[in-house]
Amino acid sequence: MAEDSGQQRQGRQLFCRVITPEEVIYDGEADLVIARIADGDLGVLVDHSPVVSTVEVGEVRISQDDEQLVYATSDGFFKVSENLVQVLVEEALSVEEIDIDAAETRVEEAEKELSEVSEEAEDRDRVVAEIERRQRMGENLVRLARKYGGN
Repeated sequence: MAEDSGQQRQGRQLFCRVITPEEVIYDGEADLVIARIADGDLGVLVDHSPVVSTVEVGEVRISQDDEQLVYATSDGFFKVSENLVQVLVEEALSVEEIDIDAAETRVEEAEKELSEVSEEAEDRDRVVAEIERRQRMGENLVRLARKYGGN
C-alpha cells in the first residue's frame, strides 16, 4: 500500500497556534503553515527544523485537509519546535472577518494622527512608531480583504 505523506508514514502531525494577548485565534492541526518571517516567506511541514524569528505584518496561511485558513497578522514572533508552530502577534483576524470600510478608516485615522504629532513631543519616536504600526496593520487588512474577497 502506498503512503500518502510523511505524516501518515511516521504517524506524526503538525500543530499550529496563532495567539494574541487577548485570545487564541487558531489552535489545531495543520498540514502546512506559511508565514512571512524576517528572512522572507517560510513554509513549515511536519518535522521542520526548529526556528525562532520575528513575523512581519502580513498573512499566515494554514492548510489542513484541503482547506486553507488565512489570517491577517501584525508583527510579532514566530517559533517552530517539535511539530508545533506558534505565531505570537498583537493582532490577528481571519480574512473572512475583515471589515474593509473599518480598515480603510483605520488607515485614514493613522495618517491624520501622524500629521498631528508635534515635532517637539518628548516621546515622539515611540508615538510615531505605534501609529505607523497601526497604519501598516490597517493597510494589511485592506490588502488582504481585497485579495481574498473580504467584506
